[in-house]
This record gives sequence, C-alpha cells and structure tokens, in this order.
Amino acid sequence: MSSILLHRLLLAASVFLPASIFAGAAYWNYGEIQRENHVTIERTTAILGEHASKVFDTVEQVLGRIDDRIKGKSWAEIASPETAAFLRSINSGLPQSVSIWITDRNGIHRVGTLDAGVGFDVSGSEWFQAQRDREVGTYVGTPYIGKASRAASFAVSRRRSTPDREFDGTILVSLSPDYFERFFRQAAPPGTHVASLLRRDGTFLARIPARTEGMRLSLGAPLMRAIAESPIAGTKPMISTLDGRNLYFSYRRVGNYPIYVGFGTERRFMLERWYQNVAIYAAVALLSGLTLSLVSMLALRRAHATQAALKRVKEENDQRLLAETRLRQSQKMESLGQLTGGIAHDFNNLLAIILANLEMLQTRVKGDEKSARMVERATRGAERGASLTQRLLAFSRRQDLSPQSVSVPELVEGMTDMLSRSLGTNIRFEAAFPPKFPPAKVDPNQLEVALLNLAVNARDAMPDGGVIMISGRSVVVGPGTHGLASGTYVCVSVSDTGMGMDEDTLSKAVEPFFTTKGTGKGTGLGLSMVHGLAVQSGGTLRITSAKGKGTTAEMWLPVGDEEVPRQPARLRKGNEGFLKILLVDDDALVLEATSAMLEEIGHVVKAASSGKEAIDAMLRDPNIDVVVTDYAMPGMTGLELAETLRRRDPSLPILLATGHAVLPERTGLRVPRLTKPFRKAELEDAIAAVTSLAKDSERDGGEIAALPEHS
Repeated sequence: MSSILLHRLLLAASVFLPASIFAGAAYWNYGEIQRENHVTIERTTAILGEHASKVFDTVEQVLGRIDDRIKGKSWAEIASPETAAFLRSINSGLPQSVSIWITDRNGIHRVGTLDAGVGFDVSGSEWFQAQRDREVGTYVGTPYIGKASRAASFAVSRRRSTPDREFDGTILVSLSPDYFERFFRQAAPPGTHVASLLRRDGTFLARIPARTEGMRLSLGAPLMRAIAESPIAGTKPMISTLDGRNLYFSYRRVGNYPIYVGFGTERRFMLERWYQNVAIYAAVALLSGLTLSLVSMLALRRAHATQAALKRVKEENDQRLLAETRLRQSQKMESLGQLTGGIAHDFNNLLAIILANLEMLQTRVKGDEKSARMVERATRGAERGASLTQRLLAFSRRQDLSPQSVSVPELVEGMTDMLSRSLGTNIRFEAAFPPKFPPAKVDPNQLEVALLNLAVNARDAMPDGGVIMISGRSVVVGPGTHGLASGTYVCVSVSDTGMGMDEDTLSKAVEPFFTTKGTGKGTGLGLSMVHGLAVQSGGTLRITSAKGKGTTAEMWLPVGDEEVPRQPARLRKGNEGFLKILLVDDDALVLEATSAMLEEIGHVVKAASSGKEAIDAMLRDPNIDVVVTDYAMPGMTGLELAETLRRRDPSLPILLATGHAVLPERTGLRVPRLTKPFRKAELEDAIAAVTSLAKDSERDGGEIAALPEHS
C-alpha cells in the first residue's frame, strides 16, 4: 500500500504543482501589468502636461508681446489696420489659436484677427467680468462658441490698466479645444483611454472621447477630491462620474496655471491583457499538468494492477473456499431433500394403506363406541402423518405450487399449537386480522411453511424473549408499486420486537445462503424460499428493519376468489350401475387397500402390479372403463403406461394416484392426478370427475383435460 500511496501523492503533485505555478505566474503578471499600466498613464500624463504647459507659456508670451505693442497708445491708434495686421501675423503662427482680440473697458471688440467680430459686445462673458472686477493675471475662461468664428473656443486673457491702475480693457487669445483633443489622440497609447484638460473648478476645456459644452465635474467627484488632496499630481483608480468608466487615472497641474491635464485607461483594457497572458499560462500549466498526470497515472495504474492481481488471488482463494462451503451445504441440502422426499413418498404409501383400512373399518365398528373412538384416533393420527409428509415435501422443495383461495386467519389459527411449541415459553405469539379479511391466492401448504420460517427467524432474533405478531391487511396497488401489477393484494405481516438488522444485512437478507446465524445454525435459505413463494404466487416480499427496533416481513399475495363450497362430483355410472376399473400399483398392500375402497364404492376392480401386467389386462379385457395407476413402478412408470394406453385409446380415462409431488412432463400427455394418501370420498370424486371429463371429451372429439389436483 505504501507504493500506491506514494504514486497517489505524485499524482496529486502533478496536478497541484502546475496549478500552483500557474496561480503564482498569474498573480505576478497581474502586478506587472498594473505597474506597466501605471508607468504608461503617468508618462502619457507628463507628455500631455508638458505640451499644455508649452502652449500656455506661448500664449502668455503672445499676450505680453501684444500688451507691449499697444502700451501708451490711444484707442484710435489701437484700433488701426496696422494693429489688426500685427494680430493676424501672430495668430498665423499659433495653430492652437482661433482668434486674438483687444477689447475696451466696456467689453467691445475694438480690433482682432476677424473683421466680422469687431464691435461685438462681450461684456457678459465670464472671462471679461473676471478681469474687470480685479487683477487676476492670466485668466483661462470657460469654453464657448465664438460669435465671429463659429468655432468652439476658450479664452486666455490679460487685463489692461491705465497708469493709475484703472481697468482699461482686455487682451485675449481664443484657443481651440479641438487642437488639444487631436494631440491627446496622437499622444495616447493603444487601447481604450480618457484624456482631458480642465480648470481647477472642474470645467472641461478639452476631453476625449467626448466633450459637451458646459461639461463640468462636481467638487465631490473622485478626480476633484484627488486634486484637493494632492494639487500638483496624482495617480489612482477611480470611477468616472460622467460615464461610469472604471479607470486608472493620472493627473498633473500645467505649470503655475489653474489648469490640469489628466489621462486614464479603462481597467477592462488592463484586465484583457492580463486574461490573454493568463490563457497562455493556463495552456502551459495544463499541458504540463496533463503530461505529469499521465505519467503518474500510468505508474499508479501499474501499482494498482500489481495490488489488484494480489487482491484477485486472495479473493479467488476466498471465493473458492466459499464456493466449496456452499457446494457442501447445497449437496447436503440436496441429499437431505432427496432423502426427505423419498421418505415422504414411502410414508404416503403407508398412510394410504392405513387410512384406507381405517376408513373401511369405521363402517364395521358402528355400535362399538370404544372401538369407534380408537379407529377415530388412529385416523386423526394418520391424517396428521399425511400433513407431516406434505411439510416434508415442501421442505425438500419437491412440491408443485397449487394456488387456491386460502383464508389466512383460519390457516394461522390452525398453526397456533405448532407455533407455540416451536417458539418456546419466553415468546408471546399474537394474531390480529380485520373482520371479513379477503382470501389469498396461494398454496396453503407453502404459506404455512413460509409463516413458520418467518416465525422461527423472529424467535432467533429475540434470545431474551419478546412478541411475535402475525397480522394482515388488504391493499389496493397502483401501477409500478413494488414492481407489482395493479390490483388488490393481501398483505400478511410477521413482526417481532427483536434486535433488528442494519442496512447492509437487510440488503442481503433474501440472498440464498446468506445467514447471520453461526455455522451449522442456519442454511440461509429460509427467507429466499419465502421470497420465491411470494414472487411465484404473483406477489412480493418486503422486509423493513432497523437496528434495535425489530423486523417486519410482509408477504404481498394476490387476492383469491371468494371460497365456494365444493360440491361433491356425482358418479356417472354405466348402464350396469358400476365401472370396471383397472388398478395398477406395485405395492401389494396399497393395491389391496385401494381395491377394497373401490369395491366398497361399488366398482369392479381388476388389479395389476406392474405396467406390463396392466397392458396385458387391457388386451384381455377391452371393456375397462377407468385406469387408476401409481407413478413409481419397476419397469414402467405410471406416465409411460398412460402414454402407451392413450395411443390405443385416446379417450380412455386414466387417473394417476401417487405420493410423488414433482413428476416429469410428458409432451402432449395430460393425466389427472390424485395425491396419496387419499380418502374414499376423494377417490370417488376423482373417478367421477375423470369419467365425466372423458365422456365430455369423447362427445367434443378432443383430448382429456387435466383435473385439479386432489390432496
């Protein structure tokens, strides 16, 4: 087992090790991609910030240059064509500029790069009011659509003052947001990203992928909170309040201006890169794991094969020993069954002689009360012997089932004395059946044996005493219930208060040769015989049990027909009022006793002790009406005799009187059977029935049908 354990550990390692390496590589790669992404967005933000700083520095220089040009001049000189030409020349060198304007203190454009805008009143503009109210230096205004240019712009302005520091108008350069957005697209790395230029108050001056006029972040937005905490620069994950994107975002202040540039990539883009790498790692890990697992499994399989071979050798040895034990047990049971069946057959012959003579003796001792009682007691004893032989035949499993309607309560009542003797004094036996309990269709002898088996099993499960209850109920069964056909069933239960069975024992309870009793104390065939009887009768056996809670065995049997009192068959005599009967039996005493019974009934009897004598008798006297023959005879069996006689006369009534229970089948031959020992009335009824069937068959031109068995 140590080698198998080692191989199992190697197999587990072949799975665990690649999985661990995969998990570690995936974790490391996640961190690497995060670091790369961090470096990328900070580098891109720095590029955008450097560019924006240069643009605003250039605009700052342009504003200073214009201010120097018009300083000390009157408004008439400022508004001259020369000034306009000067502004145009400057504007032509600024790709980021839309237009340049100089306004007076009233907010009127006095000169600019676009002639159409001269004279426009911009006093209501946010940037103009900010310059008019106080000295704010270079001021970056909010985006707007230019009245003259019709283009999106935002103003970068400077205040003009008189020598005594009074407000005297503004100089402004209108910058294009599109210029910045184009640069954002050029500078950004591949992938989904966001870039923006915004004022300190959260107003967007330029943005990709989308910007609308008046777009602004609230002071509570993640980016604005980050700027408030770290006004120079910062990088952190955040979710955009504008479009809900999950971003890694970096921002940077543009020089000393109240302007910020920002750049971010979607976390999804980073995860997509990571997923691609993870897929590669997974493929490598899977291939490695499969290779290692295959090698380990082959080694483990070889180790298992070795262990299995050793185990099979041991199991085969155990099975051989078990098979030998079962074979010996089976041979013992078969021998015992054959012995029992043979003894029962011989006893049937002896009892037939005894019962026949006792029955005839009864008619001769009338008036002698003492002798009559003695004959009656002897008769009852002989009948009990006949019942015993039936049980012996059932035990030897040499008895055909004869299903008939059986009153279970009456059968159990008749078994009370026998059960009380079998169960012992420390076991209390009870029976409970509801009124009008329906009859069961079953062989009564086999049912009696089955109930006795169940009761003895229950007794053995209660070594310290207890209660055995035999009860019954009728149940209507639907399709598929317990594997039974639909219909009404009689459920006969045998319950005990014994030790019960666990699930494993319960699952094997009806298996042949399975027993929990010690060696020599049980064959393991009892419950299997009960189960076989129930199934062969068209029902089933159900056993419920729990450890320490007793056992209940339920025999589900089909409901039989309501019992109809059997009317004795009337003898159909010939014209002379009697029948000529050929009686065949190799036992002289049985032959003599049966002949006496037939003669007492009123028939003429010819006796034969073998099949050959019977054939000779038929040749000598073709007027034989009925043949009554034993089965087991030397030289020729009763069935062989019947077959020979039927070839000569197919309508000849033949009755087989035998103590054997199981007879071989003869193809096309149907001979009614009367079981030994029998009473005179049973013999009379059987002969009447077989002759009646023969006459009906002769009239209809058919074969003689089989009679129900008599017992």
